[in-house]
Amino acid sequence: MIKPIRVMALALAAMVFSSAAAAQGFDLRRLFLGGGVSLNSVSGADDGTGFQIFGGYNFPAIAPNLYVDAEAGYMDTGKLDRGVCTGFCNAKVNGLWTTGVIRYLVTPKVELIGRAGLDLGDDDGLMVGIGVGFIISPHLKLRAEFVARDNVDSLQFNVVFYPW
Repeated sequence: MIKPIRVMALALAAMVFSSAAAAQGFDLRRLFLGGGVSLNSVSGADDGTGFQIFGGYNFPAIAPNLYVDAEAGYMDTGKLDRGVCTGFCNAKVNGLWTTGVIRYLVTPKVELIGRAGLDLGDDDGLMVGIGVGFIISPHLKLRAEFVARDNVDSLQFNVVFYPW
């Protein structure tokens, strides 16, 4: 029963983001790809080193220096070991996620990032995060973020690439 709900939630998020993109006039140059590494923790377990990959679309500015993005991706926590087994035991937590991201450009090279959305994988539920982005060039950004899900907290380092 939960799997169909996840698929429906992902489809609904995709429809919302695609209709918003259509209303703005879809621009292929606003698509981006990203990925990175994460240090993941679950209460009472050893930390796991994992990864995430994602893609997204950034919409035109909604106010001076204020931007909104739609992102969707996949995360894997790496192996989480537990001495006393309650909850996630010697396991990986992984799955799809989707978030809305708000970015505030502090300087031409630094942006503050906030995110909120849904994890549709093993740690399904709400996810929120904060971070900072460093703009290296018009095609490359580096991000450092803290992302909290229902059970997994992650410190992430991501590379964002605008290929067009």
